[in-house]
Amino acid sequence: MNNFKLIFRQLWRNRLFTLLNIVGLSIGISACWVIFRIVNYEFSFDQKQPDKELIYKVHTSYLENNKTDNFDGIPAPLPAFVKENLSDMALSVPIFNQYFERVSRPNQANNPLIFEDQKNIFGTTSDYFKLADYRWLQGNKDHVFKQPNEVVLTESRAKLYFPKQELADIMGKTLSYDSTLFTVTGIVEDLTYPSSFIGKEFIQIPSKDWNSTTWTNSNSDWQLFIKIKSHQVITPLLKSINAKAHEMTHEEFKKYGFSMSANVIPLSELHFTSFAQKSTDKKTMYGIIGIGIFLLILACINYINLTTAQVPHRAKEIGIRKTLGESQKRITFIFFLETFIIAILALLLSWPLVQIIQTSLSSYIPKEMYSFADNLTVLLFIAGTTILITLISSWYPALLINKVRISEVIKITGGSKVNMGGLSLRKALIVFQFVIAQVFVVSTFIIGMQLKHSLNSKLGFNKDAIITMQLPYKSYQNAGTDPFTYKHALTGLSAIKRVSLGHLPMSSDHWGNSIVAKSDTGEIRVDHQFKFIDEDYFKLYDIRILAGREIKLADSTSGIALNLVAIERLGFKSASDAIGSFVKIDDKDKQIVTVIDNFHSKNMHSKIGPLELRPSNKKGQLKTISVQLPEHQEKWSSALQQIEKEWKKYYPNAPFKYEFYDQQIKNQYENDTKFSKIINLSTSITILLSCLGLIGLVTITTAQRTKEIGIRKVLGSKISGIVQLLSKEYLKLIFISILIASPIAWWAMHHWLNDFAYKINLSWWMFAIPAVITLLIAFITMSYHSIKAARANPVESLRDE
Repeated sequence: MNNFKLIFRQLWRNRLFTLLNIVGLSIGISACWVIFRIVNYEFSFDQKQPDKELIYKVHTSYLENNKTDNFDGIPAPLPAFVKENLSDMALSVPIFNQYFERVSRPNQANNPLIFEDQKNIFGTTSDYFKLADYRWLQGNKDHVFKQPNEVVLTESRAKLYFPKQELADIMGKTLSYDSTLFTVTGIVEDLTYPSSFIGKEFIQIPSKDWNSTTWTNSNSDWQLFIKIKSHQVITPLLKSINAKAHEMTHEEFKKYGFSMSANVIPLSELHFTSFAQKSTDKKTMYGIIGIGIFLLILACINYINLTTAQVPHRAKEIGIRKTLGESQKRITFIFFLETFIIAILALLLSWPLVQIIQTSLSSYIPKEMYSFADNLTVLLFIAGTTILITLISSWYPALLINKVRISEVIKITGGSKVNMGGLSLRKALIVFQFVIAQVFVVSTFIIGMQLKHSLNSKLGFNKDAIITMQLPYKSYQNAGTDPFTYKHALTGLSAIKRVSLGHLPMSSDHWGNSIVAKSDTGEIRVDHQFKFIDEDYFKLYDIRILAGREIKLADSTSGIALNLVAIERLGFKSASDAIGSFVKIDDKDKQIVTVIDNFHSKNMHSKIGPLELRPSNKKGQLKTISVQLPEHQEKWSSALQQIEKEWKKYYPNAPFKYEFYDQQIKNQYENDTKFSKIINLSTSITILLSCLGLIGLVTITTAQRTKEIGIRKVLGSKISGIVQLLSKEYLKLIFISILIASPIAWWAMHHWLNDFAYKINLSWWMFAIPAVITLLIAFITMSYHSIKAARANPVESLRDE
């Protein structure tokens, strides 16, 4: 007990350093805490799935011109073929995503419950419940789907649809899926661990899908999982599937020069691939693990530097203890205990910091993570981290304390002379801290510049003052209304500049196909994207026409517009040469009536590719209406009110929702923005920790050079000269760290920028500006203690022993 009293008395006596130590360690602990929860959640996917090593997901691959494109989907007839013809599997489980406009409870006139666009409704077979590890709360997995129109609910959906009712009372109740009634025949407990099986409601696969004979069409809504008896059957299984696929698709696909095959992904790897409905990038996970390790190391380094700064001041205490017979082991133990207490206090402070960090990174953290029961794992991690911090942070200060000799109790001279190749260990640690900090500072600067470049570069079309609205597609929302009627109504408004229907210029929403053109050597086939538009599209988005005329709705049967890249790849010498030429698309002749300049149809990660803009007057193809608002922003409010008024006339049952197009473009860089936010937060933490460590070194330096500073002041040195004297040595160390960090940062940013087809060019000034910023922050950090020492009374300095 006396040891604890002495430790707390010592901590209170040096409360400034104690506070800095606690804050530094708490920052490192909280950052690692958040990172561990994210990583633990992502790496826990499917780990508790029984027999996970025997479960695979089937997907399709398409081979064309020796290039393989993988696709997350299967042909609809594949599950039935596998089920009926391949007996080497333990289970074959199809999962067909089902979409319903509304799920409701019938006969609820007084209190109707209606749920729109419910997700994770799966069409499957009873084998699904033999594969996925659900616990049955009501019903039996061996007796479901015996009758038509049965539905099995997870507990969360059952309570959503039937609030305040016991689960047993829900059995036999009916739910209306659009206009079809389904009877609840089972309720299962929601999976308590992260899983690739994310279904919430289960019905039988519709017979039209199960009995389909169309092998040439794959759909990402059609999935197939298999459970094998042994790994030896995978190769013959795929061979049988591919033989059937070749038989059913070869004649059709050979006309287009490609072939289809099936492949599998092990369930244990599925979460880290694009074939999972909930996926993440493993490299990103390793990256944030690295960030967490670095932050923890920096926190420990910060503690070491701040603690060693106190060694000269604690020399008398240590010497007296040794004089009174206290053993070296006991002094070491007490010091480790002191560090452990500080680590515990830091752990307590880290709890509110964790909440702040999680709020800052809320867009990056999966929402499902908060319901993931990992309390015991997190507790063990935190306990292990606290012990590890204690051991790492204590060894060097304890070494210095044990080097204090009784003869040097009054004037310590050797307590800070542990060297590493002529450079003190504390200085080496400062260099290491600022190397990491500078890498983050440079990364923050360059990532910000690339995102700014992506958002501000000329895209080849106008994106400003344009709002977009999705046309209603649900039957009860007047989806049958002709969109051109609404467009005509908006065109008559004086506050509206232009209106157009069609796919957005830059978006992931597009179709794909091949264009075939004749050439001197035969045929040229070009894969391309195509989007549907109307005749006002080019004017609204200010897309430049290089040759030909403006597109018209009358061209919907045979006329198309192509961009310059498509024209060049088809072998035309110029845009004007292509006008009037015929190409084949889907074995139909199409005439090139317009050639437009290239514009970015995808974000800056992708190169501009061949693009066709096809006129259409069909509502199902023209899904979006775009409206150009007045140039003066103060008129927007009135214009939006008029647009909404007309919307309610034609679509009274559909909510009026709009988005500004420039914001939609910005959202396409969501992953980059999230990564930038993580780097920015990491940069702030590393700079803070590095500066705290710097405070420790400056403090010990001023303490060791007290008499020298006093003599210099007596001899006429100015405050600025003394500040320079105390700061110069450490600014050199930081400059060395900048020289070391720059090539590391260049390598990291060069690899990150490779993911962009259109990117900034790295230049020397992109490293020089962050270097100046780092030096300035470090100088300001050191200036307080340096000026304080320089302004001290020289009489007191010279009297000090």
